[in-house]
This record gives sequence, structure tokens and C-alpha cells, in this order.
Amino acid sequence: MYATPETGDGWITRLIARDDEGFVVSARFAVTPRFRALIGGRERDLVFAARSRLARMGINILPLGELELDSDHGDLRLRILAAIASYGIGAHLERIVVPGLRVGRLVFCPEDNRLDSAAIHRLIQDNTLQVPAGFSLDGRGYLILRPQQRLYRFQKPLTPEDVTAIATHADGKDLLNRLQTRVEVEHIELPPRDGLVTACSMFLHRHYVVLRNLDEALGVHLQATVLDPVSTRGTNVYLEFVNRTEQLIINPSVAASVHEAIRVDPKPRYWHGRAHPEPGANDDEATGCQSLLAIFDRLEAGPVRDRYSHRMAAIVRDPAKLLAGEEPERLWTQPQTPRDPRGGTDLSAGLVAEGLDLTARLECGTQILADLPDGARATLLLGYFPNLIEHTQICEAALRGRVGRIVFRRASFEHGPFLSSRDHGRLADYEGLGLQVFWCNEARGHVVRHVFRGLRGYFTTPDTVDRFRSCLIFAVYGSTKPLAESAVAQIERLLTNLRALFGSDIGILTGGGPGAMQQVTDVAHRLGLLVGSSFIETVDQTPNESAEFYQTFQARSRQARQRWFEIASFHLFLVGGVGTLEEIGLTLTDMKLGVIETGPVVFFDSSGGEFYWEGLRRQLEEMKRQGRVPSWLTDQILMTTDPDAVPRFYKQALRLG
Repeated sequence: MYATPETGDGWITRLIARDDEGFVVSARFAVTPRFRALIGGRERDLVFAARSRLARMGINILPLGELELDSDHGDLRLRILAAIASYGIGAHLERIVVPGLRVGRLVFCPEDNRLDSAAIHRLIQDNTLQVPAGFSLDGRGYLILRPQQRLYRFQKPLTPEDVTAIATHADGKDLLNRLQTRVEVEHIELPPRDGLVTACSMFLHRHYVVLRNLDEALGVHLQATVLDPVSTRGTNVYLEFVNRTEQLIINPSVAASVHEAIRVDPKPRYWHGRAHPEPGANDDEATGCQSLLAIFDRLEAGPVRDRYSHRMAAIVRDPAKLLAGEEPERLWTQPQTPRDPRGGTDLSAGLVAEGLDLTARLECGTQILADLPDGARATLLLGYFPNLIEHTQICEAALRGRVGRIVFRRASFEHGPFLSSRDHGRLADYEGLGLQVFWCNEARGHVVRHVFRGLRGYFTTPDTVDRFRSCLIFAVYGSTKPLAESAVAQIERLLTNLRALFGSDIGILTGGGPGAMQQVTDVAHRLGLLVGSSFIETVDQTPNESAEFYQTFQARSRQARQRWFEIASFHLFLVGGVGTLEEIGLTLTDMKLGVIETGPVVFFDSSGGEFYWEGLRRQLEEMKRQGRVPSWLTDQILMTTDPDAVPRFYKQALRLG
């Protein structure tokens, strides 16, 4: 995994001055000892990079003076102004420019990790670095980037509430993506004394790029100047320009330096909290499955009395001690007063049985968390994934720092390994509260950690967490019916082409079923690609057991399941049935509405017979003719039987050089 050498986002500490143009503020940046050692006194090589969401609203944040470094932080004066006058953001600035607003980060950009023109050219030729079509390389080692022929404009003037949500809320960028829509143009016209937002395509895997304003005559880029590895992948790499001259600028461009990113090799952390197993421990103690199952068996071995399900809860400060046979600090196995079984196990709204006594006190094992001191950061072992009452008690304990890790054995009493929509919401709450969640998945024979990528979480083994977070993911849809061997060979050629274009750090995400989906999984593994699955609860499918990352969904969560395919950068449809047809509709609709990023969509037919997608092709053409689908969306679609046509289409659709 590769990362930019940077601090976290700094925040405004105080307002210094205000005038007609904007604000002068003081901002503080946390500086770790590791980052301090990295820069080694070269503070002049630090670049302030403003938050991109602020720049996309036309807000520019300029550094003033020198950075003042202390032992664990740095202070910098900044000027904040509304640079794109036509956006009308100036009237709303005082609402968000307050202490606490996150403004951007400090990035270390030394000359000794900067690439020259020859090195950049080699990377582009090897597809290790993918840059916009029409790029140039000058003799000073600067990459000249030219944006696509499109603008991004707001559908309506932003309200104070819109600006506040975009600038301060965790999901504010999603709101920005919905409100700021693209417009195709023949030429980008940058008006005098105004600005605009456009974009380019770029894929950064092991490098970061710093935008440099070398020639103001071609436009000045706002201070959101650093493009990071891994997160910079796609067509919507936003560029924000202003024109400081009195003359019209046509097709602005910006220079960029390319830098080697830092290789990060984090230590995997296992369910017992250790980065590595103890010296002399066997392999199972590293992954923890059989050892952890034995612990669960021991804790759940008490006599069953007047209860219909086993919802054991245990607390331990040092979970590694459980491996040595020690008992947990607290153990709860059953309520003193047995519950009425008509209440169910998950306290589902609207499913309470008639005549159920609602005045009876509910007892859950997680009530033992109240016995812990604040800041204990203990590990909680659960026989089942938390229900509603358990969830509320866990959240309360997490807010006090009493619990730091959850390890559960079974996903559901009624649905086996499949989680409900409510469960996925609870997992998001645990992520927000900083809790680690591990699943001792007995059916798969491993212990997996829940990891978020963007807004969606998947379970993966601790040693593949970073690969899952960094790989370029392709969603592959298709039938549960198997394909002929000749068709499988075509798919293998297709995936081989994708690996040649984007490198080996690729992940394939499928529905996890048998047939074609299992065949795609097998091909991807042969090619050394990471494989993931979004399993849905069905009676006619056996989930594959070879995915390195996965998520599970109960049958009633079928529509929500599609949201977990949002982590994919590209969508590829193989021959499929009604389920695939539904996924096609959802994917294209999400692109139209701006829920997911617009990107090339491939319909691939390797069956060898009459072209399978012909009917859909004609239908989309008719919808386009009647204005029922935007033309820019159909321009992103390729329907083909040729696996060699796919990488050419990607380069064309993504406008890559």
C-alpha cells in the first residue's frame, strides 16, 4: 500500500481578521514524531493542500507566512476567500469559517522523491501511471495536465444549509456530488476575474501529484493541489481554476510534479489485539479460528435453562490470556428472568407478538459493560451479532471508552451467516465510534475483521486489509449458470487484459454464487487478483468459499446489497438472467443520479452464439432517441464479444494518454 507523506487535516483555531474579500485565520496541524523525523528540518518542502470539497465550492485557502512548528503541532496563517464569484459562496463563508473547520493538510514534497520527465514517461508507457489524454512533459520534469471538455455547475444556488453540510458533515462530499452536475462543452471558457470547476482522468497507484501554478496566463489552480495514490483513480479528478486576468482564457491547463509515494506495510492486528502472535504460537493462534471457537465453546458450555437462544457475552481486558485458558473478567450467559420467546431475538419493530408483556425488564449480556471503568478499551465476546438493546449498550460503553473491540461468533439466530439491513447500520455505528469488529466465521474456518472502504464495509482477514483498501475493484455480474470452457477462456483473456492495463493490484467483486460467478472467481485467483463477494441469502445457491473479502445480506436486504457494489470503479456485465438485468438497471440509474461515479460500463458476451445483448442495445438506443436516457451515459457503454476491445475502450472512455 502507498500513501502521501502528510499530516492529518488541520483545523481553524481562531479568526484573526475579516475584510470584504474574506477571512484571515490561524490553523493548527497535528505533527507526529514520525512525520517530524521524515521532514528532518526541511519545512520549506511542506505544501499546504486545501480540502477538495471546499475548492469544489469555489473556496480558495492560501497560506500566509511561515509555518510555526512546535513539539507536536504546527500553526499556519491562512487566507480564506470565495474565488469563484459566480458560485455566490461569499455570502455563506461566515457560517462555516469558524474554529474547528477542517481546512486541509500539510504535504511533504521534497525534490529528492520527485520524478524527472524520462521516469514519468516510462511509468506512463508501462501503465504504472495513467494520466489524461493530451498531456505534455516539459524539460523541467513537469507534467502538463489538460482537463476534459466538461464543466461542473450547481443545479441551483447553494443554501446556507447546503454549504454547511458539504463543508462539515462526514458525508458532505456525497451531497456535493449530487448538487454539482457535469455539462459537456466544446471548449472550456474561463471568464475574466472568475473561475470554474472541471475534471480530468487519472490513476495513481504508487505516486502522488502536486499541482503547480507556473503560468498564470493559462489559469490559476486553487490550493487543493495534491492528488493522492489509490484515492485518485477515475474520471472525476476535479480541477478548480480561476482567471486573474482581464482576458478570456480558453482551455486552461496546470503543471504538476510527480513524486514517489511512501510504501506502507502496516502490521496486521488479530482478534486478540496483537499485531503478531506470541513467539512459538502456532498458525491457528495467528488466525485464531479454532482457538477462538474453543474459547466460545467453553464460555457457552453452561446449562441451558428456560431460554430459546444462547446470547453469551464476556468481557476481557487482555484477550490473549483466553488462549492460555484463563477465564474472562465478566461472563453473562442467561437472564435471571427468562424472556417471553414471542419477543424474538432481534426486537424487530412491528413484529411484537400480541399479548407480549412490554413492561418486563429486558436483560442482555452487554449490561455487564457498565461494570467497566471509563477508558478500559476492553474486548467484548458475543455469541451472536448484537441486537437492538445490546447495540445501544455497546454504543454507550464505546462513548465512554469502556469497549474497544467486538468479537462475535454467529451473525444471526434466524438467518445463519447473513446480516440484516439493521446489522449493517450497526456496523457503521461501530466504525464511527472507533470499535474494531471481528467475526469468528466457523463455516469459513477463519476470523475476519470488518473494514470500511469509503462508506461500505466488508469482512476480510487481517493480513489482506490493506490490499482490500488499495486495490482497483471491478464489479463483475453474471449468471449462476456455468459457462462453456471456451467462454471461460475468453473471460480469462479479458481479465488478463485488464491486469495489463491497470496492473496486478486489482480486485474482482461478484455476487458470490456458483456457475459463472464461481468460474470468474477461479480465473481471478489464477491471475493473482483479489476476489470479493456480496453474498445474498438464497435457497438455490451455495456461496463460494474462496473470496478474500465479503459481506452477507439477508433476503430482505436484496435492494440494499447493491449499495455495497459502490466500492467498484468499473462495472462489467457477463451473460445473465433477471437478477443481472436488475443490477444493470440499478447501476445505470445510480450513474444517472450521481449516486456512483460515472465510468465505462462493459457488456461482454462470450457465449459464441447470437449476440446476447442485442435487444438491450436497441432498447437503450430507442431510450436515447426519446430523451429517456442521457447521451453521456450511453457513450460510456461498450457491448462486445472481443476481450481485446475492452482495454481500448477503457482508455478511450477514460480519456487516458
